[in-house]
Amino acid sequence: MFKYFTKGDIILVAVLAVLSVASIAGMKGIYGGGKHVVVEVDGRHALELLLDSDVTESVHGPLGETVVSIENGTARIIESPCPHNYCVRMGSISRRAEIIVCVPNRVFMTIRGGTEEQQLDGVTQ
Repeated sequence: MFKYFTKGDIILVAVLAVLSVASIAGMKGIYGGGKHVVVEVDGRHALELLLDSDVTESVHGPLGETVVSIENGTARIIESPCPHNYCVRMGSISRRAEIIVCVPNRVFMTIRGGTEEQQLDGVTQ
């Protein structure tokens, strides 16, 4: 099988392999651990909590109270008045730029932290 490859083909595959490994390592820096959780309701800043504290808070949305919990450096929605509770079933988030959204109750939760430069996502960077 290797008799069909030229030296240039092998060099190209090696370079592409190195670039893909380097890009994965670079993404780890962008989406590393965050410092705090920001919760917005209907587009307005409602709550900001540190990830290194264990706390449970609630925010009021159009349908009622949504309960946000932070435990062991992860954040999640544990209770929501929305009909299907997809936001509750999304599980925990702990890395910068991860989000949980409760569309019916208009609650948006994301992890932020680090420098401004690190908060850019892969598209805007």
